[in-house]
Amino acid sequence: MNYRIRRGDQEFGPYSLADLQRYIQTGHVAADDVAQSEGMSDWVPVSQILGNIPAPAVAFAGAAGAMGFEATFPQERVALPPNLHWALLLVIDIVTRGYFNSIWALVQANWARKLCGKNTPMVLIAMYPAGLISGFLAIVAGRTVELPALALIGSLLMFGGIIAMIVGVFKIKAAMEEYYNTVENIGLSLSGAMTFFFGVIYIQYHVNRIARMKKSGEIS
Repeated sequence: MNYRIRRGDQEFGPYSLADLQRYIQTGHVAADDVAQSEGMSDWVPVSQILGNIPAPAVAFAGAAGAMGFEATFPQERVALPPNLHWALLLVIDIVTRGYFNSIWALVQANWARKLCGKNTPMVLIAMYPAGLISGFLAIVAGRTVELPALALIGSLLMFGGIIAMIVGVFKIKAAMEEYYNTVENIGLSLSGAMTFFFGVIYIQYHVNRIARMKKSGEIS
């Protein structure tokens, strides 16, 4: 059963019972915050749901006063992206000569945007096809009108798109590690070398692994 938390006119969640217990112990949730599940008609204090679990009131109050309520409240959980198997993704990528890789990178970037709350991964990944297309058109135009400078600009645009793609994948990696070591603390650590050489495929491998762990109950 999942619960939503309300403090004042703000609502957060849903969170599982285990989440509530952990958050009240860490001070993210106060015992007098109110909660409501789908089967409840009224909001009741969290303490009535969990019992008398002591919360570090001093730490909570200090953090709330200095940073504001939003900064101290736990981030809502983000669902995994489509669990397409990494091996199948690799095969499709080979068959489509890398085009599907660009599409799936946008799927992962949109997921990373939700994990970190920033548009940076999405923008960087989107710059890859934009750089390739605009660069290709510039090269064709430069050769057509016999203008080497335009062709050079096209090459630079394509190179810039590739760099943006690499940086974007690392932004996805960073968003995953931050989220899965704070909100859903499973001790996730991704290899920088594997991320560089295998990019989207390697990211999807870990998506598959996390999905498998959730399905088996190893993690909630």
